[in-house]
Amino acid sequence: MKKLLIVLIAVTIYGCKTTGFQPPCTDFQDKGLISLYFPLESGNSWTYDVTKIVDGEEVKEDYKLELCDLDTIYYVRNGERIPFEAYRACRDGKESMNFYFVKCQDGTHLLTVNDWYYKELQTGWVIPNNPKEGDQVENKEGFIWRGQQTIKVPKGEYQVWVLEEIRELNKRELKMYKDHRIDGNKTVRTRYYFAEGVGLIKTEQYGAPGELLTTMQMTDFNVKDKRGGKVR
Repeated sequence: MKKLLIVLIAVTIYGCKTTGFQPPCTDFQDKGLISLYFPLESGNSWTYDVTKIVDGEEVKEDYKLELCDLDTIYYVRNGERIPFEAYRACRDGKESMNFYFVKCQDGTHLLTVNDWYYKELQTGWVIPNNPKEGDQVENKEGFIWRGQQTIKVPKGEYQVWVLEEIRELNKRELKMYKDHRIDGNKTVRTRYYFAEGVGLIKTEQYGAPGELLTTMQMTDFNVKDKRGGKVR
């Protein structure tokens, strides 16, 4: 289900307003950089099998995320638009309007821009090369690293880091999930599983305790640089 991946890289505020958010690093073209838990290089791709419950029925679909070529986006400092390059996200061969990735010393940064025309940096957050259990994700409220475990997906067995999000539903989602709650609250719980040297291999979204609403599992991937990978 595409919204699980969009939730992962989306921000809560959209529009054409410039926030003044600054780029996470300035050494984007450093060839020595590696991004262990979301490898970045043009052409890298991940294919997923998505299962969701719609009106009580199980629905399946495929989803492919790919990194397009580098694109020029901008940040604003003292009223000046300053360009830099980032990898643009593509879904099933179509370019994303807002979502980009850059590689920095601390890991992979997921960025959003204000719109397709001005492409001014709106906000961003990092998938670190060295996650720590209990750490909260800067700029992403309700995101916490929960530790490591080993899981199986259709592509194989992987050691992963688990990122958990507990999020309050908006009005549209409240209508969508009116029969699904966590402990009676207006929230859903989503878990993201990242494998070193591979990337995002699975997501799970829960409503009431133990009630799985949506799952997305990796069926294939193409990553050019697997340094540090622990594929089993």
